[in-house]
Amino acid sequence: MCAGRVGPGDPGVKVREHLEDSWRVRVLGANGPVGAGVLLSDRRVLTCAHVVDSALGEHAGSAVEGAPVTVGFPGSLATVTVTARVVPGGWAPRAGERADVAVLELDSAPPPDTAPATLRRCGPTADRPVRLYGEAGAAGQGTWVRTVLAGTGGLSPDWVQMDMASAQGERVRRGFSGAGVVDTSDGSVRGIAVTAALGAGPGTSWMIPVEAVLRYCPLVADAVTDHVPGPAFAWPASAEQRLVEALVRLPSIQDPQRRNSIIQDAGRDIAWTVERSGVLLQDVRALVARCLQYDDGVDRLAAAARWFEQGSRPMADFDAVWLSLCQGGR
Repeated sequence: MCAGRVGPGDPGVKVREHLEDSWRVRVLGANGPVGAGVLLSDRRVLTCAHVVDSALGEHAGSAVEGAPVTVGFPGSLATVTVTARVVPGGWAPRAGERADVAVLELDSAPPPDTAPATLRRCGPTADRPVRLYGEAGAAGQGTWVRTVLAGTGGLSPDWVQMDMASAQGERVRRGFSGAGVVDTSDGSVRGIAVTAALGAGPGTSWMIPVEAVLRYCPLVADAVTDHVPGPAFAWPASAEQRLVEALVRLPSIQDPQRRNSIIQDAGRDIAWTVERSGVLLQDVRALVARCLQYDDGVDRLAAAARWFEQGSRPMADFDAVWLSLCQGGR
Protein backbone atom coordinates (compact mmCIF):
# COMPACT_ATOMS: atom_id res chain seq x y z
CA MET A 1 0.00 0.00 0.00
CA CYS A 2 1.33 3.42 -0.90
CA ALA A 3 2.41 5.59 2.01
CA GLY A 4 -0.12 8.18 3.07
CA ARG A 5 -3.22 6.34 1.82
CA VAL A 6 -5.86 4.87 4.05
CA GLY A 7 -6.98 1.30 4.09
CA PRO A 8 -10.22 -0.30 5.23
CA GLY A 9 -10.83 0.60 8.83
CA ASP A 10 -8.52 3.64 8.74
CA PRO A 11 -10.90 6.50 7.82
CA GLY A 12 -9.24 8.94 10.20
CA VAL A 13 -5.70 8.71 8.81
CA LYS A 14 -4.47 11.87 7.12
CA VAL A 15 -3.57 11.19 3.49
CA ARG A 16 -1.12 12.85 1.15
CA GLU A 17 -2.70 11.79 -2.11
CA HIS A 18 -6.03 10.71 -3.54
CA LEU A 19 -6.86 7.68 -5.58
CA GLU A 20 -7.62 8.34 -9.23
CA ASP A 21 -11.29 9.27 -9.78
CA SER A 22 -11.81 9.31 -5.99
CA TRP A 23 -14.90 11.52 -6.49
CA ARG A 24 -17.02 8.46 -7.35
CA VAL A 25 -20.05 7.91 -5.13
CA ARG A 26 -22.25 4.85 -4.65
CA VAL A 27 -25.92 5.44 -3.73
CA LEU A 28 -27.35 2.62 -1.62
CA GLY A 29 -30.87 1.32 -1.16
CA ALA A 30 -32.27 -1.35 1.12
CA ASN A 31 -30.82 -4.17 -0.99
CA GLY A 32 -27.57 -2.64 -2.21
CA PRO A 33 -26.46 -0.08 -4.82
CA VAL A 34 -29.20 1.66 -6.79
CA GLY A 35 -27.04 4.13 -8.68
CA ALA A 36 -24.00 6.36 -8.60
CA GLY A 37 -23.06 9.97 -8.00
CA VAL A 38 -20.34 12.60 -8.20
CA LEU A 39 -18.64 14.23 -5.20
CA LEU A 40 -18.85 18.00 -5.84
CA SER A 41 -17.23 19.24 -2.63
CA ASP A 42 -16.43 17.96 0.85
CA ARG A 43 -20.15 17.96 1.58
CA ARG A 44 -22.16 17.74 -1.66
CA VAL A 45 -22.99 15.00 -4.16
CA LEU A 46 -24.63 15.19 -7.59
CA THR A 47 -26.83 12.33 -8.79
CA CYS A 48 -30.16 11.66 -10.54
CA ALA A 49 -33.49 12.32 -8.82
CA HIS A 50 -34.76 8.88 -9.76
CA VAL A 51 -31.73 7.33 -8.02
CA VAL A 52 -32.71 9.09 -4.80
CA ASP A 53 -36.28 7.86 -5.23
CA SER A 54 -34.97 4.29 -5.67
CA ALA A 55 -32.80 4.60 -2.58
CA LEU A 56 -35.69 5.87 -0.46
CA GLY A 57 -38.17 3.30 -1.77
CA GLU A 58 -41.48 3.66 0.06
CA HIS A 59 -40.22 6.87 1.69
CA ALA A 60 -39.85 8.66 -1.65
CA GLY A 61 -42.31 11.38 -2.56
CA SER A 62 -43.25 14.64 -0.93
CA ALA A 63 -40.86 14.15 2.02
CA VAL A 64 -37.84 13.37 -0.14
CA GLU A 65 -35.92 16.54 0.84
CA GLY A 66 -35.73 15.53 4.50
CA ALA A 67 -35.20 11.79 4.14
CA PRO A 68 -31.71 10.29 4.67
CA VAL A 69 -29.98 8.50 1.81
CA THR A 70 -26.94 6.30 2.39
CA VAL A 71 -23.91 6.73 0.11
CA GLY A 72 -20.56 4.97 -0.16
CA PHE A 73 -17.28 5.85 -1.82
CA PRO A 74 -15.93 3.29 -4.31
CA GLY A 75 -13.08 5.70 -5.05
CA SER A 76 -11.79 5.33 -1.48
CA LEU A 77 -9.89 2.58 0.30
CA ALA A 78 -11.94 3.27 3.43
CA THR A 79 -15.09 1.14 3.60
CA VAL A 80 -17.33 3.76 5.18
CA THR A 81 -20.83 4.98 4.39
CA VAL A 82 -22.37 8.38 5.08
CA THR A 83 -25.97 9.56 5.16
CA ALA A 84 -27.02 12.47 2.97
CA ARG A 85 -30.14 14.52 2.27
CA VAL A 86 -31.43 16.55 -0.65
CA VAL A 87 -30.49 20.22 -0.21
CA PRO A 88 -33.01 23.06 -0.71
CA GLY A 89 -32.94 23.95 -4.38
CA GLY A 90 -31.24 20.66 -5.20
CA TRP A 91 -34.29 18.66 -6.27
CA ALA A 92 -35.34 18.58 -9.94
CA PRO A 93 -37.32 15.38 -10.58
CA ARG A 94 -38.19 14.42 -14.12
CA ALA A 95 -40.98 16.57 -15.51
CA GLY A 96 -42.10 15.10 -18.81
CA GLU A 97 -38.79 14.44 -20.49
CA ARG A 98 -36.77 17.08 -18.64
CA ALA A 99 -34.65 17.32 -15.50
CA ASP A 100 -33.94 14.27 -13.24
CA VAL A 101 -31.23 15.88 -11.10
CA ALA A 102 -30.60 15.85 -7.34
CA VAL A 103 -27.94 17.44 -5.11
CA LEU A 104 -27.28 15.82 -1.74
CA GLU A 105 -25.68 17.28 1.38
CA LEU A 106 -23.54 14.79 3.34
CA ASP A 107 -24.24 14.59 7.07
CA SER A 108 -20.54 14.01 7.75
CA ALA A 109 -17.27 14.28 5.84
CA PRO A 110 -16.35 11.75 3.16
CA PRO A 111 -13.18 9.63 3.60
CA PRO A 112 -9.98 11.70 3.55
CA ASP A 113 -8.61 9.91 0.49
CA THR A 114 -11.40 11.32 -1.71
CA ALA A 115 -11.41 14.57 -3.66
CA PRO A 116 -14.18 16.45 -5.52
CA ALA A 117 -14.50 15.97 -9.27
CA THR A 118 -13.39 18.56 -11.78
CA LEU A 119 -16.76 19.51 -13.27
CA ARG A 120 -16.85 21.25 -16.65
CA ARG A 121 -19.48 22.08 -19.25
CA CYS A 122 -19.86 19.38 -21.87
CA GLY A 123 -19.56 21.58 -24.97
CA PRO A 124 -19.46 19.92 -28.43
CA THR A 125 -20.69 16.34 -28.31
CA ALA A 126 -20.01 14.62 -31.62
CA ASP A 127 -17.61 11.64 -31.52
CA ARG A 128 -16.04 12.43 -28.13
CA PRO A 129 -14.77 9.39 -26.18
CA VAL A 130 -15.86 9.23 -22.54
CA ARG A 131 -15.94 6.70 -19.72
CA LEU A 132 -18.17 6.14 -16.71
CA TYR A 133 -18.26 3.93 -13.62
CA GLY A 134 -21.54 2.31 -12.69
CA GLU A 135 -22.93 0.24 -9.84
CA ALA A 136 -24.65 -2.57 -11.70
CA GLY A 137 -23.69 -5.40 -9.31
CA ALA A 138 -25.72 -6.18 -6.19
CA ALA A 139 -22.47 -6.72 -4.27
CA GLY A 140 -21.34 -3.19 -5.02
CA GLN A 141 -18.64 -4.21 -7.46
CA GLY A 142 -18.81 -1.42 -10.01
CA THR A 143 -17.33 -1.42 -13.49
CA TRP A 144 -15.97 1.11 -15.97
CA VAL A 145 -17.53 1.42 -19.42
CA ARG A 146 -16.11 3.28 -22.41
CA THR A 147 -18.60 5.04 -24.68
CA VAL A 148 -18.63 7.76 -27.33
CA LEU A 149 -20.82 10.87 -27.31
CA ALA A 150 -22.99 10.90 -30.43
CA GLY A 151 -24.95 14.16 -30.14
CA THR A 152 -27.87 15.76 -28.35
CA GLY A 153 -31.40 14.38 -28.37
CA GLY A 154 -33.11 11.12 -27.65
CA LEU A 155 -35.98 10.99 -25.18
CA SER A 156 -35.15 14.56 -24.10
CA PRO A 157 -33.67 17.50 -26.03
CA ASP A 158 -31.50 18.15 -22.96
CA TRP A 159 -29.84 14.74 -23.09
CA VAL A 160 -26.73 13.62 -24.95
CA GLN A 161 -26.64 10.18 -26.57
CA MET A 162 -23.76 7.79 -25.78
CA ASP A 163 -22.88 4.75 -27.91
CA MET A 164 -20.61 1.90 -26.88
CA ALA A 165 -17.03 2.33 -28.06
CA SER A 166 -16.79 -1.42 -28.67
CA ALA A 167 -19.19 -4.32 -29.08
CA GLN A 168 -17.22 -6.18 -26.41
CA GLY A 169 -17.29 -5.76 -22.66
CA GLU A 170 -19.66 -4.15 -20.16
CA ARG A 171 -22.32 -1.69 -21.25
CA VAL A 172 -24.29 1.02 -19.49
CA ARG A 173 -27.31 -0.44 -17.73
CA ARG A 174 -29.34 -0.25 -14.53
CA GLY A 175 -27.12 0.98 -11.71
CA PHE A 176 -25.19 3.49 -13.84
CA SER A 177 -27.68 6.34 -13.34
CA GLY A 178 -26.01 9.32 -11.71
CA ALA A 179 -22.53 8.18 -12.71
CA GLY A 180 -20.11 10.92 -13.74
CA VAL A 181 -19.32 10.88 -17.46
CA VAL A 182 -15.58 11.50 -17.75
CA ASP A 183 -13.91 13.19 -20.73
CA THR A 184 -10.98 10.90 -21.51
CA SER A 185 -8.87 13.81 -22.77
CA ASP A 186 -8.63 15.63 -19.43
CA GLY A 187 -10.37 13.53 -16.76
CA SER A 188 -13.09 16.09 -16.07
CA VAL A 189 -16.73 15.18 -15.50
CA ARG A 190 -18.98 16.55 -18.27
CA GLY A 191 -22.35 15.17 -17.18
CA ILE A 192 -24.15 12.33 -15.40
CA ALA A 193 -25.65 9.18 -16.90
CA VAL A 194 -29.45 9.14 -16.79
CA THR A 195 -30.79 6.09 -18.68
CA ALA A 196 -29.96 3.33 -21.13
CA ALA A 197 -31.79 1.57 -23.94
CA LEU A 198 -33.25 -1.73 -22.78
CA GLY A 199 -32.67 -5.07 -24.44
CA ALA A 200 -29.72 -6.84 -26.03
CA GLY A 201 -27.55 -5.57 -28.84
CA PRO A 202 -25.31 -2.51 -29.18
CA GLY A 203 -25.52 -0.33 -26.08
CA THR A 204 -27.04 3.12 -26.39
CA SER A 205 -27.46 5.32 -23.34
CA TRP A 206 -27.90 8.99 -22.47
CA MET A 207 -26.42 11.53 -20.11
CA ILE A 208 -27.48 14.92 -18.73
CA PRO A 209 -24.70 17.38 -19.65
CA VAL A 210 -23.39 19.86 -17.07
CA GLU A 211 -25.04 22.73 -18.97
CA ALA A 212 -28.47 21.18 -18.35
CA VAL A 213 -27.62 20.34 -14.73
CA LEU A 214 -26.89 24.04 -14.18
CA ARG A 215 -30.32 25.01 -15.54
CA TYR A 216 -32.13 22.61 -13.22
CA CYS A 217 -30.01 23.21 -10.11
CA PRO A 218 -28.13 26.54 -10.35
CA LEU A 219 -26.56 25.93 -6.93
CA VAL A 220 -24.17 23.51 -8.71
CA ALA A 221 -22.49 26.51 -10.36
CA ASP A 222 -19.90 26.81 -7.58
CA ALA A 223 -18.57 23.36 -8.49
CA VAL A 224 -18.26 24.02 -12.24
CA THR A 225 -14.73 25.20 -13.00
CA ASP A 226 -15.63 26.89 -16.30
CA HIS A 227 -18.94 28.37 -15.14
CA VAL A 228 -19.39 31.85 -16.55
CA PRO A 229 -21.60 34.34 -14.69
CA GLY A 230 -23.78 36.57 -16.79
CA PRO A 231 -22.27 39.80 -18.13
CA ALA A 232 -22.52 42.89 -15.97
CA PHE A 233 -24.26 44.78 -18.78
CA ALA A 234 -27.83 43.83 -19.77
CA TRP A 235 -27.73 43.73 -23.57
CA PRO A 236 -30.86 44.86 -25.45
CA ALA A 237 -33.07 42.10 -26.82
CA SER A 238 -31.95 42.90 -30.37
CA ALA A 239 -28.21 42.51 -29.60
CA GLU A 240 -27.80 38.87 -30.58
CA GLN A 241 -29.68 39.18 -33.89
CA ARG A 242 -27.88 42.39 -34.90
CA LEU A 243 -24.48 40.87 -34.21
CA VAL A 244 -25.38 37.68 -36.10
CA GLU A 245 -26.50 39.67 -39.15
CA ALA A 246 -23.26 41.65 -39.15
CA LEU A 247 -20.99 38.68 -38.47
CA VAL A 248 -22.30 36.45 -41.28
CA ARG A 249 -21.24 39.12 -43.80
CA LEU A 250 -17.57 38.73 -42.93
CA PRO A 251 -15.73 36.77 -45.68
CA SER A 252 -13.56 35.11 -43.05
CA ILE A 253 -16.66 33.87 -41.20
CA GLN A 254 -18.19 32.54 -44.43
CA ASP A 255 -15.09 30.39 -45.01
CA PRO A 256 -15.41 27.24 -42.80
CA GLN A 257 -11.66 26.89 -42.12
CA ARG A 258 -11.16 30.53 -41.24
CA ARG A 259 -14.33 30.52 -39.17
CA ASN A 260 -12.92 27.65 -37.14
CA SER A 261 -9.63 29.51 -36.67
CA ILE A 262 -11.46 32.62 -35.46
CA ILE A 263 -13.43 30.57 -32.93
CA GLN A 264 -10.20 29.01 -31.68
CA ASP A 265 -8.51 32.42 -31.42
CA ALA A 266 -11.45 33.81 -29.41
CA GLY A 267 -10.31 31.64 -26.49
CA ARG A 268 -10.44 28.06 -25.31
CA ASP A 269 -13.36 28.74 -22.98
CA ILE A 270 -15.44 29.73 -26.01
CA ALA A 271 -13.96 27.30 -28.55
CA TRP A 272 -14.40 24.27 -26.32
CA THR A 273 -18.03 24.93 -25.46
CA VAL A 274 -19.69 26.37 -28.56
CA GLU A 275 -21.56 23.93 -30.80
CA ARG A 276 -20.38 23.68 -34.42
CA SER A 277 -22.56 22.13 -37.11
CA GLY A 278 -20.85 23.31 -40.29
CA VAL A 279 -23.94 25.35 -41.19
CA LEU A 280 -22.99 29.04 -41.37
CA LEU A 281 -26.02 30.72 -39.78
CA GLN A 282 -26.42 28.06 -37.12
CA ASP A 283 -22.75 28.25 -36.15
CA VAL A 284 -22.77 32.06 -36.01
CA ARG A 285 -25.86 32.14 -33.81
CA ALA A 286 -24.32 29.68 -31.37
CA LEU A 287 -21.05 31.61 -31.39
CA VAL A 288 -22.63 35.01 -30.72
CA ALA A 289 -24.86 33.61 -27.97
CA ARG A 290 -21.84 32.10 -26.25
CA CYS A 291 -19.70 35.25 -26.58
CA LEU A 292 -22.45 37.40 -25.06
CA GLN A 293 -22.16 35.34 -21.88
CA TYR A 294 -18.76 36.96 -21.25
CA ASP A 295 -18.07 40.62 -20.60
CA ASP A 296 -15.23 40.48 -23.15
CA GLY A 297 -16.49 37.67 -25.37
CA VAL A 298 -17.47 39.74 -28.40
CA ASP A 299 -14.33 41.86 -28.05
CA ARG A 300 -12.20 38.71 -28.26
CA LEU A 301 -14.20 37.45 -31.23
CA ALA A 302 -13.85 40.77 -33.06
CA ALA A 303 -10.10 40.88 -32.41
CA ALA A 304 -9.71 37.39 -33.86
CA ALA A 305 -11.77 38.30 -36.95
CA ARG A 306 -9.84 41.53 -37.61
CA TRP A 307 -6.62 39.57 -38.17
CA PHE A 308 -8.25 37.92 -41.20
CA GLU A 309 -10.34 40.85 -42.38
CA GLN A 310 -7.52 43.42 -42.55
CA GLY A 311 -9.81 46.46 -42.45
CA SER A 312 -12.57 45.14 -44.72
CA ARG A 313 -15.84 47.07 -45.03
CA PRO A 314 -17.89 44.22 -43.48
CA MET A 315 -15.53 44.28 -40.50
CA ALA A 316 -16.02 48.04 -40.12
CA ASP A 317 -19.79 47.51 -40.23
CA PHE A 318 -19.55 44.82 -37.54
CA ASP A 319 -17.46 47.10 -35.34
CA ALA A 320 -20.03 49.87 -35.76
CA VAL A 321 -22.86 47.60 -34.66
CA TRP A 322 -20.86 46.43 -31.65
CA LEU A 323 -19.92 49.98 -30.65
CA SER A 324 -23.55 51.06 -30.88
CA LEU A 325 -24.62 48.21 -28.60
CA CYS A 326 -21.89 49.01 -26.08
CA GLN A 327 -23.11 52.60 -25.98
CA GLY A 328 -26.63 51.46 -25.24
CA GLY A 329 -27.90 51.61 -28.81
CA ARG A 330 -31.07 49.74 -29.64
